[in-house]
Amino acid sequence: MSAVAANDPAATTAAWLARIPVSERVAAQAATDWRLFAWAAGWLIAIGACVVISRAGLPRRIRQRLETGQPRPWLVNATIAGAMALILSVTNAVVSGVGDWQADRLLHGAGASGVAAHLALAASGIALTTLAAAVLSPPAYWLMLRWPRTWPAILGPALAALILGLGWLPYALSAGSDLGPAPPGPVRDSLQRLLVASGLPTRDVFVSYGPAFDGDVTGAFGHAKVTVGPGLLAGPPAEARAYVGHLMGHYAHSDILIVCLVLAAVIFFGLIAVQQLTSPLARRIGAGLSPVTPDPEAMPAATIIALLSVLVAGLAASAYLRWANVRADEYSLNYAREPDGLAAVIEREWDHQAVDPSPPETAVFYTHPPLVARVRHAMDWKAAHGG
Repeated sequence: MSAVAANDPAATTAAWLARIPVSERVAAQAATDWRLFAWAAGWLIAIGACVVISRAGLPRRIRQRLETGQPRPWLVNATIAGAMALILSVTNAVVSGVGDWQADRLLHGAGASGVAAHLALAASGIALTTLAAAVLSPPAYWLMLRWPRTWPAILGPALAALILGLGWLPYALSAGSDLGPAPPGPVRDSLQRLLVASGLPTRDVFVSYGPAFDGDVTGAFGHAKVTVGPGLLAGPPAEARAYVGHLMGHYAHSDILIVCLVLAAVIFFGLIAVQQLTSPLARRIGAGLSPVTPDPEAMPAATIIALLSVLVAGLAASAYLRWANVRADEYSLNYAREPDGLAAVIEREWDHQAVDPSPPETAVFYTHPPLVARVRHAMDWKAAHGG
């Protein structure tokens, strides 16, 4: 490559993209287009199923059958929740299984797994989801009855604590096994110099021999732990510096904590929406309700609002992570100063999604900027800093 081309971000980005065969890029775009269609169809079918369940009077029929002799609100609630979870889980398994099968065919052709394998994988969680809905719905119903005005303020913080406990606390405590300090070598030496330059509150590099583990930077409260896998240790130091530098950016900006808080905040507002909007929506989709207490017959409407809340939470978390990953790439470039190493890592870890997707595809599927945008960011930095 000429000196002029080497400092031309468009040319260097095109050179990196050219390392991926055109056929693979075309197949990835087709699969991503199909996934967007299947994703939209899945959400529309789920919401439509809730409307049909309500209009068909399924919750009312369950209630009438179970309460022939005396009121059984907890049994009614658990049965309606379990029935709805079963219907929605089966519907989702069919849509997801067929969607994943077609995407697999577009990516791998004759080497793709059959539709039966995809359906079996998608259906593997049906029983657990149905059981969880039947078990957890009655306590939530009791909470709504006991504190009809304030239950979101009780349940919201509890869910936030659960999200932080599962999503952030293991990261903050650097939970997980390692096999001690990484062995001496050029990668370890290069990473230790990076740690000193960045001021990260650790001076050692640990190793983990998990087969799919590349690396991580974990910790909180003024403590950090850098762990790398055997593949990273055996590779070029420039790639190791770029990759670990990116992870250091997430640690420095508390991204794991923030994304957990984003999820918790959106879910909290979703609970308020369930409280305020369930009765009006239930009446619009055909349920007759008690004006005073939560009614199990409104569960289809509450489920629609809950599904939309989960959708918004996922989109919000993905949007934050895309922005955070731009910032983490910038952190890596500024401290590791390895734009080609970062581009090599980005290319190696390509997940066979479209390299240059549409905005809706980016919003739905991407927690990192698309490949072309990330590589261009690295090449812009390289040109701005003299190549």
